[in-house]
Order: sequence, then C-alpha cells, then structure tokens
Amino acid sequence: MIEVHVDTSEASRVARGVRTEKTTDSAAPRHRSTLTFVKDTPGNGAVREFAEASILPFMHNDLQTLADMVRSIPKFPKPGIQFRHVLGISQQSGGLALCASLLQSHFTGCWANVDAIVCCEVGGLVFAPALASLVDVPLVPIREAGKLPPPTISAMKNASYISSQASNQAKIGKRIEVERNAIIGSDSVVVVGDVLSTGETLCAVLHLLKKAGVKSIAVMVVAEFPLHCGRKLLYDRGHGTVDVQSLLVSRGD
Repeated sequence: MIEVHVDTSEASRVARGVRTEKTTDSAAPRHRSTLTFVKDTPGNGAVREFAEASILPFMHNDLQTLADMVRSIPKFPKPGIQFRHVLGISQQSGGLALCASLLQSHFTGCWANVDAIVCCEVGGLVFAPALASLVDVPLVPIREAGKLPPPTISAMKNASYISSQASNQAKIGKRIEVERNAIIGSDSVVVVGDVLSTGETLCAVLHLLKKAGVKSIAVMVVAEFPLHCGRKLLYDRGHGTVDVQSLLVSRGD
C-alpha cells in the first residue's frame, strides 16, 4: 500500500474556484503520505507522467507471486477468523529472496542513507535479515526484555486485542528492548515487520526508537490488514508523519 498526497498551489486552487483557509504551523498535518503529486497544470498529462514515473513501478507481477505464497487458514486461532499465514512465505522455495527483493525495490527512500534496519521479534526477525544482507545495512533486533545484553533502552508494548482474544487471556503488556550501543548514533533507520494490523507493536517500536534519539524512521511491512485500523492508531499516538509502506494489503483478519 502506498498513499499519494495531491497538492496544488494557492494560485491554481483560486483559478479553479476552490476556497481555502489559511493554516498555521500548529495546524499542520500530522500525517505523512508515501508520495506527493503536485498538480499545477490543467489536463491529464501531468497525472499520467506522475503515474508512469512514480506509481507503475510498484505494480509488479512478483507482488502477485508473493501474495499467492500467503496461505489462508479458516477458523484459526479461533472460530470466525480467517488467518493469513504471512510467515509461511519463508517456507516457500525462493520466498524470502523474493520478499527481500520487493522490499528493497519498493522502498521510496535511498538505502545508502539508511544506518540500520530494525526489526521486532518474532515476525520481523524472519524477513529483516534477508533484506539487511541484500542492501548491506546493519541489522538491529528488538526483543522482549531480558533477552538482550545490557545496556539497553526499553519501552512498554501494549497487548493487542487480537492476541488477547486468541489466547483467551486478559490484555497484558510487556517491555521490549534494544541494545543501546547498537542503536545510538543511527540517525536514519527502516523498521521491517511481517504485518501491520492493530499497530500496537509498531507504536511501541516507534516510541522506543524515538526514545533512543533516532531522527528519521521509515516502516516497511510485508502485509497490512486495514480492518484493524493500525494506521489510525499510529496517527492517534503521534506517529502519523512516519512513512509506512506495505507490499500486500489484505481484507482478511
């Protein structure tokens, strides 16, 4: 999934009879789109050029091949849920290599400017190492508290309602940690995850990275499930300006 923000100049809006209100810095958007299209010329020529240069490269047959590797499992982990086995990509011949290649090519930033690839167990640790090796960028894992040597930086991760329902347990959070010496000094990082669903894990990771002083953060996930409103949670918790890209988007649970 990519989001495109369409922008026009004040003069162009006035020429088309669109009324606008002045905004102040305090009212500036707290959301960041993947791409921005500046529409200042009449007709469809500029739109076509933008689509061919910036959007069509994302439309690749390999994405369908990747999607076909995600198996659907009904009534798991409980009745009424259609589970998408995203981690199953790694069990397919060539699955990890294909996924890493797509993550590399679909990144809208510049890999040469990325200091580290960050991932959180368990899903992120499946896909991130292959990508880190491909782009030759250091890998920084985030794990549950107590599994990494000190000194560490930690943050609290709330349990999602999905995991709570699946295990029939109350929502109990846990702390996650990153090695201080591994992340300090990294100004620009890319967070790689398996899925974006409720957004609870990603919110905790972003909070942890900002606590560590990371200045620029981008996010890439293999699959996104909009049904669970993960992007809304990011926005509500002040992470709306973080660029989030997903290779696959599923209507399932």
